[in-house]
Amino acid sequence: MSSFRPKLREALLALVMVGVLWVAVSPGDSGSLLAADNGVAASGRSQDAGTRPAAEKGLQLATPSRLRVGLATDLEELSLPCCDGDLIAESNGRVVAQVSSLRVEPGAEIKTPAVYRLQAAALKDESQAKGLATQLGSRFGLPSDVVFDAGIDLYRVRVGRFSTRQEAEAGQRKLVAGGLSGAWIVSEQAELGSAELRVTLGKKLYHSPGRWLTVRSESGNGIRFQNTRYRGDLLVYLNDRGLLNVINELPLEEYLRGVVPREMGPGEYGQIEALKAQSVAARTYTLKNLGEFQAEGYDICATPRCQVYGGMSVEHPLSDRAIAETSGEVLVWNQELVEALYSSTCGGHTENVNVIFPQKDVPYLKGVTCLEAGVDRIPSRMPRGTEFPSGLLDQLMPPSGATLSEQVVGARLEHLALLAGLPIPRDRLASLERREVQRFIASIFDLALDARLFVSPEDLPYLLDDPPATWSEEDLQLAAYLMKSGLLAGDLNEPLTAAEIDETLYRLAIYLRVVEKVEARYLGLAGGQLQVRLTEENASYVVGDRLATFRHVGARTVSSSLALLAGDWMELFLHGDQLLAVVHQVETAGATYDRSSKRSSWTRFRSDAKLTELVNDRYPGLGFQGLEILERGVSGRVGSMKVLGDGGRSEIVVGLAVRWTLDVPDTLFTAKRLTPPDRSPGWLFTGRGWGHGVGMCQVGAFGMAIRGHSYQDILRHYYTGVDIVRTSPSGAVR
Repeated sequence: MSSFRPKLREALLALVMVGVLWVAVSPGDSGSLLAADNGVAASGRSQDAGTRPAAEKGLQLATPSRLRVGLATDLEELSLPCCDGDLIAESNGRVVAQVSSLRVEPGAEIKTPAVYRLQAAALKDESQAKGLATQLGSRFGLPSDVVFDAGIDLYRVRVGRFSTRQEAEAGQRKLVAGGLSGAWIVSEQAELGSAELRVTLGKKLYHSPGRWLTVRSESGNGIRFQNTRYRGDLLVYLNDRGLLNVINELPLEEYLRGVVPREMGPGEYGQIEALKAQSVAARTYTLKNLGEFQAEGYDICATPRCQVYGGMSVEHPLSDRAIAETSGEVLVWNQELVEALYSSTCGGHTENVNVIFPQKDVPYLKGVTCLEAGVDRIPSRMPRGTEFPSGLLDQLMPPSGATLSEQVVGARLEHLALLAGLPIPRDRLASLERREVQRFIASIFDLALDARLFVSPEDLPYLLDDPPATWSEEDLQLAAYLMKSGLLAGDLNEPLTAAEIDETLYRLAIYLRVVEKVEARYLGLAGGQLQVRLTEENASYVVGDRLATFRHVGARTVSSSLALLAGDWMELFLHGDQLLAVVHQVETAGATYDRSSKRSSWTRFRSDAKLTELVNDRYPGLGFQGLEILERGVSGRVGSMKVLGDGGRSEIVVGLAVRWTLDVPDTLFTAKRLTPPDRSPGWLFTGRGWGHGVGMCQVGAFGMAIRGHSYQDILRHYYTGVDIVRTSPSGAVR
């Protein structure tokens, strides 16, 4: 998402310029009441905190009837394939042609010939790109500016304006002499006169006057562009550089159907309340920033610079439902739409906006904790520290006792066969020698034929390491089969241990379907029932008096009382309808809402050579000798740092530019200087979070939803003091 947006008044003026209607009503008008949503979540949590009284007067906002989304910029031509449904091309209100295959090329009178420029960099951070442009312009005495490329989501820093390529090459040498290498020559149109679009249908060329061409689908199946299908219309716009911009024009709510699942995937984050929160934030963000790219012919871009937009191909029933159930709802503060920033993973705490985006300072974007106190507890019913799976096996069959003998092991194997419904052969386990145990397993569980069919003689020297010389080929074949199937493994020359026997019993119980292992996400405890989310549905299981409970931390799984938070992963072990055991996968990230994210923790090593390259991309000629952290925000994120350069020079880097300068996922990190004797020196960055960390934490929203919070709870937690209001295309407040 973007780091900088115009104020609401500037956005309103831009909307007027592009023909989008907004209705502003005097605060004294009785029709301008804010429709604050003051409902109560399904969980029973109050929604009153931070909500304005419904009688308070404010703005009445209307959503635009159509939205223009920039899909690509500066194309030299556009081709649409044939046979892609019933498409019609229109220009200046008239049909140009029924589209089969279509190619569009720019055509314009050039009042000023093409100019040549030097592209010095392409950066992600807008303020950093503008700062570099200003620095280069002052340093080399050349005009410089920044052009945003919606197709690649980067800010292109360009220097100089040259009438010939030879002059541009001379300027390039001047930059190199001044310490800036790597700039390359590009061309731009300086000024256009009369404009037209050249449209080729089959072998026939049409000249369409003006800058706009509309491609419309009559079938309603959307229009395909660059392997993605889009709702609404596809617009082709001849920009001021004499190249083509491709724009998708469609209603706001249909646009959101292609945004919400890209920003928060319903498959991974399948909680409707979290998706509703994302829908309201994305809708607010869109309306707040409409018209920012009006000079390019569109309102908002389709990349992370704005919001990621995937068209029809990413639509999902669950996110569609979230959008529909929050239709028209937006966030406001002090009678204005809020800057609804959000990021993937906040690392346990969001940050004050001015720390990351120094040009902003609004009270609703304050750092908040991304966690909640309190856990659900299930006491242990067995001695603490009992190893898994022996504790589970004690739920299925008589305990093994302290003495390991062939009588006890044989009885347990026979009991397991009985539970599986297998006939018990007239056979007995003669000893605990490894060869005898595997023979007895094959006999009692009828595995001898499996071994002969599924293991070839050629497998034996590959699978078995230094087998006993006295074993027959049948013994070796059975050992290889048990190893392949995971039922019994280990050094064939060593005696069996109690732990190996328990592991074999456990794996046999799973293999024979005596025990079913199910992965689930914990939801809560109610009325003695364990409530979980399975892959496709919710389920409940009785917490019985003999339930075995285990904690899995690191490499150990041992019996323990459980401290559970909604969203925790667990493995359930079922015998029929009876819940025998639970293994709790303890989240080492702690109790934060966003702990389920795979991006919650990270490390990055950057060599001095790499850091020199990164720094020089943004501060040409500075070099890199080290860094100092100067300021941290409330979450611990780096607000500013000093980059130490060559010759005693330095540069202060602030906000989000810290992230891009160091090429790290977030600015919540520690930095350690490493100088290994046998490798290149550099810096180790250890961090949490992923993104800028301001506003709503998307994975945190998912965690809150799992714990029963409504989307209103989520939004009011991450955006301090906001109201939730509903707008409509007509301007009426509902």
